[in-house]
Amino acid sequence: MRVIDSSALIKYVSREEGWEIVETHIKEGCVTLELAIKETANALVKKVLKNEVATETAKKIIAHLPKIVRIVPQTEHFSKAVEIATKYKITIYDALFIALAVNFGQPLLTSDKKQAEISEKYITTALI
Repeated sequence: MRVIDSSALIKYVSREEGWEIVETHIKEGCVTLELAIKETANALVKKVLKNEVATETAKKIIAHLPKIVRIVPQTEHFSKAVEIATKYKITIYDALFIALAVNFGQPLLTSDKKQAEISEKYITTALI
C-alpha cells in the first residue's frame, strides 16, 4: 500500500498527464490523509468555476474518493510533519504526507517535485 498525496490524487481525478500511472497505484491500494480530500475538492471547485467540470461531476468524484483510497486522520502525524517542515522549510501540508509515509513505512506517490526530493531523504518516493 502506498501513500498518495493531494497532487497525485488530483492528477488522477482530473485525468492530467500521467493519471494512468496513478490509477495503477490506486488499484494496488493507497492511503491518504483527510487533507487530501479537502485539497482535491478545492481543485475540483476551481475546475467547476472555469467550466472544466460540471458541479454534479465534482460532487460525484469527491463522494467516490473514500471508495478508492483509504483515508486516515492527520493529527497523529503532526509531530513528524513539524520536524520535516521546519528542517526543510516546506509547508506543513506537504510535510504531513511525508510524515504519513514515514510513519506507515510505505512509499510516497506524489506529483510535487520539491516534495519528492525531500521525501526521498526519508522514504521511497515515486514522482509522477
